[in-house]
Amino acid sequence: MLRRQWFVLLATATTVGLVGGCRYSPSETPNNSRAPQEVVREHLRAVEIGDWETAESQLADDYTLKMKGMPFFVVVRRKHALDVHQARKQAFPDFEFNETMEDVGTNGVKVTVRWSGTHTGLLDYPVGDIPKTAATGKPVSLPEEYFTYYVEEDRIVHTYGEIPEGHGPPALMQQLGIE
Repeated sequence: MLRRQWFVLLATATTVGLVGGCRYSPSETPNNSRAPQEVVREHLRAVEIGDWETAESQLADDYTLKMKGMPFFVVVRRKHALDVHQARKQAFPDFEFNETMEDVGTNGVKVTVRWSGTHTGLLDYPVGDIPKTAATGKPVSLPEEYFTYYVEEDRIVHTYGEIPEGHGPPALMQQLGIE
């Protein structure tokens, strides 16, 4: 419950301008030794298997996530970047991102995610108004969400996400039959 309160407080503070925004501008010289798609794909695989140490190591020290569509802008710093993924892994141990990728500039990767999994663990999301929910055994396959990852020096420095209306937490609640 404390995580959810923190996230709501952060989201509110961000919305009303109490927390500094994140203004990322893609670098013209990202200094990558590997393709950004490789870095992002490895990060997503680490999250899917719950390898939190590897997933976190792939984020830059000053990593930020800016999310639009829940129904406001939210900025999340590195310290809490994996919170939602960890909660998802607990509730859906078999979840997969089912992503498609395309290049965006010299260091950006646009990722379309259609995550799926089976609800076999406790759902305790730190976002939205999703109540704690015991395992239902129901499979879910969520509609598309969009993320653009930026990679510099082979680490993810910024992610910009867009959750269309009715997708994300509302779609998850609908598929699980949560009122």
